[in-house]
Amino acid sequence: MRFTVLGATGLTGMDIIKQTIAGGNEITALARNPAKLGEFQSKVRVVQGDATDPRKVDEAVAGTDAVLCALGHTKGSPPDLFSKVASNAVTSMRAHGVKRLVVLVNIAVADPGDNPRLYHRFLRFLLNLTRSRMCKDTVEEAKIISESGLDWTIVRAVILTNGPLSGKYRIGMLDHGAGTRISRADVANFMVSCAGESKYVRARPLIS
Repeated sequence: MRFTVLGATGLTGMDIIKQTIAGGNEITALARNPAKLGEFQSKVRVVQGDATDPRKVDEAVAGTDAVLCALGHTKGSPPDLFSKVASNAVTSMRAHGVKRLVVLVNIAVADPGDNPRLYHRFLRFLLNLTRSRMCKDTVEEAKIISESGLDWTIVRAVILTNGPLSGKYRIGMLDHGAGTRISRADVANFMVSCAGESKYVRARPLIS
């Protein structure tokens, strides 16, 4: 398959690239600084640019089978980063007839099936307290995606770690069976499997 990765040079994005290449897939990576792709720069199609630029997103999306987005807020990111990129991706995907979209978000995004335990409620409260702008942007991002008409999956995660790929993770709702941590490598593994196998279409699973 052909995948487009937004947020390609981030920690989770790099895990996505590594695992998709290992699976024999073709990758287009949208990156402001392609040098950050390291050893993978020569193994992927690179579109140099910013995901907030609709023209660059359009160039990256053209000819792909699925889009995976693992963007994160960094110092200097605009407050509407997530929602702006989501809007760009949805517009380009509609224009090019691409249906599959898999996006990583935090637990600011709720689902009717959630029944969070006290610890998760505290984490969500703390997240909203300390990073309120980012949380509002994440919720707006999820709204744009949910109303897009695309075959989307919004993957929610609690605390991301740099642990190894274990392949052992729980997929469900934010409830009493959910854990609190998950490695980026496992998140990448789940996102790639969703994109390739059309699992959890129009759902908001929590991975832990």
